[in-house]
Amino acid sequence: MNNAVKYSPAGTTIEVSCSTANGMMKVCVKDQGMGIPVADQPFIFDRFFRVESDAMKDKKGFGIGLYICKEIIERHQGKIGVESIEGQGSVFWFSLPVSLM
Repeated sequence: MNNAVKYSPAGTTIEVSCSTANGMMKVCVKDQGMGIPVADQPFIFDRFFRVESDAMKDKKGFGIGLYICKEIIERHQGKIGVESIEGQGSVFWFSLPVSLM
């Protein structure tokens, strides 16, 4: 959610949704931000990776937030991903198993 706010223009909408299916919970965060170039998408969950562009020059960060999210989610048997179109925004999602205790 922090990245959705950070990389979206003021006044745009950020949508958060949650669903369950087949024993998995899926959370999606959809923004209307700058989007991520297709060439960069395979690397955005890598440690210290940051998209290099003119739009990013004023955005601060170390490139570890998405990496940490990926590590935590995968250690809980989940998955994380992104669907993005440059200039149109992104949908970041993660899924985790739902256990009934």
